[in-house]
Amino acid sequence: MNITSTSDTSSENRHFGFWGALPLARKLLLAFGALFVFGLVIAALGLWGLNRVQSAYEDTLSGGVEIQNQAEQLSNSLLEARRRENDFLLKWKTEGYDIAYASYVAVNREHTYAMKATLKELSALAPELDRNSLTGYSRQQYEADIALLNQYVIRYEDSFLSAARLLRQRGFADTGLEGEFHTAVDAIEAKIYDREGLEPLVITMLQIRRREKDYLLQADQQYVGDVHDLVGELRNQVTASELLPTGEKAEIRALADDYLVKFDAVVAKDIEIAAEIEAFRKTGAAIQAATDRIESAGEELAAQDIENAQTNSTRTFTLTGIAVLIVLIMSMVLAVTFSRRLTRPIISLTHTAQKISEGNFSVQADVNSADEIGELSQSFNFMTARLEQAFEDVRHRAAELATVAEVSTATSTILNLTSLLQEVVDLTKDRFNLYHSHIYLLDESGENLVLASGAGEAGRQMVAEGRSIPLHREQSLVARAAREQKGVTVNDVTQTPDFLPNVLLPDTRSELAVPMIVAGKVIGIFDVQSEVVGRFTDSDISIQTTLAAQVAASVQNVRSFEQSKTQADFESLVNTIGQKIQRSVTVEDTLQTAIREIGLALSASRVSAKIGLNHQNSSDKASHN
Repeated sequence: MNITSTSDTSSENRHFGFWGALPLARKLLLAFGALFVFGLVIAALGLWGLNRVQSAYEDTLSGGVEIQNQAEQLSNSLLEARRRENDFLLKWKTEGYDIAYASYVAVNREHTYAMKATLKELSALAPELDRNSLTGYSRQQYEADIALLNQYVIRYEDSFLSAARLLRQRGFADTGLEGEFHTAVDAIEAKIYDREGLEPLVITMLQIRRREKDYLLQADQQYVGDVHDLVGELRNQVTASELLPTGEKAEIRALADDYLVKFDAVVAKDIEIAAEIEAFRKTGAAIQAATDRIESAGEELAAQDIENAQTNSTRTFTLTGIAVLIVLIMSMVLAVTFSRRLTRPIISLTHTAQKISEGNFSVQADVNSADEIGELSQSFNFMTARLEQAFEDVRHRAAELATVAEVSTATSTILNLTSLLQEVVDLTKDRFNLYHSHIYLLDESGENLVLASGAGEAGRQMVAEGRSIPLHREQSLVARAAREQKGVTVNDVTQTPDFLPNVLLPDTRSELAVPMIVAGKVIGIFDVQSEVVGRFTDSDISIQTTLAAQVAASVQNVRSFEQSKTQADFESLVNTIGQKIQRSVTVEDTLQTAIREIGLALSASRVSAKIGLNHQNSSDKASHN
C-alpha cells in the first residue's frame, strides 16, 4: 500500500471540497485565529487563579507523582533483574557458564545497581509525606520500608551471585564437581567393562549410571539413595568375585568410594544451590511487596495534591465564571463548527485504533480528507495490514514450533530405528499438512544416501524398492543438501534441474531438503514435499532444520543403543560357549561342543573342523550336521 502522492492532490481536492482539501495547519490557523480574540478576554481574568493552580500542581509533580514514578521504576528494574535471573538459570547449561554469566548475570547486576540508585531517590523524597496525612501510612513507615528495601536488594544480589558461584563449582557434563564424578565413574568402568565373567558388575554399574542420570535430570533425592544402595551392591560383588585379584578388588572398591564421595558432593552442591535460589526468589517477592506499598503511598499523596489543586481551580473558575459564560456564548457557534470538522476524523481514527487494540486487524480507517489526518489514516491502514500479516506470521511460527516439540516428544521413547523414522515422517506429513516426507540415511561407505523411511503407501513402496542417491550426484536436491550441509529449497520443481521426479509422487510442486547432522557430521537428509508452488520459506527451513537436528540426535541414540545391545549379546554368547567347552573332558568332546554351539549360533546347516597333526599323515575330523 502506498500513500497518495502530492501529484494526485488536484483530483482529491475536488472530491473532498474546500475544507477537506485544506492542510491541517491552515485549518487550525483559521479556527484558532477566530477564537484568539475571545481567548484574550478570559486570559487576564484567569491569570491570577492559574497562578494558584500552578502552585498546587507543582507540589503534585514534586511530591506524590515523583514517589509513584520512582516506585514504578524500581518495580521495572526488579522485573528486568528477575528476567535475567531466570534466563541464567534456564540457559547456563546450554549456552555455557561464561557466556550465560556475561549475558545475564552481568545485566542482572546492572538492574540491581539501578534499584539501589532509585532507592536513594526515594529516600530523598521522604519529607513529602509530612505535607499530608496518609491513611495508615506515615513518614516513619515510609523510611522503614526504604531501609528494608535496601537490605532486601543487597540480600537478593548476594543470594543470586552466590547461586551463580555455586553453579560454577557444581559444573555440568565435564566441568566442576559433575565432571569429577564422571571421571571417577569412567575409571570404574575401565576396570570392569569388556572383561569375561564380570557381567554382573557391568549390569550393576549400568544401573548406577541410570539412577545417576535420573537424579541429574530430576534432582529427586530418592535416586541418591538408589545410587548409594547400588554402589554398596557393587562393592559386595567386587568382594565376592573370584575373577578379580585381591589388589584389584581393593582398587575398584576405592574407586567406587571415590565416585560416591564426588557424587555426594554434587548432591550437596545442588542442595546449596536450591537454597540460594529459594532465598533470592523470596527476597524478590518481598522487594515487590514493599515497592507496592510505597507506590500506593505515592498514589494517595498525588491524589491529595490533585484534590488541593482542583479546589484552587474551582475557586478560580467561580471568580471567572461570569466572564467566561459571556465569552462562551459568543464563541460557541464557531467552536462547534470548527470542532466537528477537526475532531470527527480524529475520533473515527481513535475508534479504529481501539478496535485494532482489541485484535480486529481487518478494520480500516476512513479517509475523508487530503490533509495530514487523511495521510495519517492512509498510513494507519497500511500499518494495520502489516500488523495483521506480522501477527499471522507469529502465530504460524508458534504453531510450527509446537509441532516440532510434538514430533520430538512422540519419538523420544522409540528404540527401534525403523519405527522411529516411520513415526517421524508420518507425523511430519500429517502435522505440517505436507504432500510427502521421507528420510535418507548415509550408508557405511559414505557414498550413497539410502531411502530409510517414507510417509504413506508411496513411501513404503519406495523403501521396499531400495532407492538410493549417490552423494556426489549433481542432479539431486537431496545430495546437494548433504554436500553443502544446509537446507536447500525449491519452490517450483519444474524450474530446477536438481529435482528428481518420482512416478509415485506426481503432484510434487515444491521441495525442501535439510541435513541431519550429529557432531558436525551428516548422517542423513530429511526431505519434505508439497503440492503447492512457493510453499517453503526461510522460516520453514529453520523449522525443518530444527526438527532434523532433533531427529538426528534420536537416530544416533537408537544406533548407540542397538550397538550396545549387539555387543552385550555377543559377549554373552561367547561366554556361554566358553563355559560349555570348559566342561568337555576330551579333545573330541571339545571339538564337538565347539562346532555344535558355533553352528547353533550361526544357524548353519553344517559345521566341520579339521585338525592336522605335525609330522604325521593322519588327521582328526569332527563335524556337526
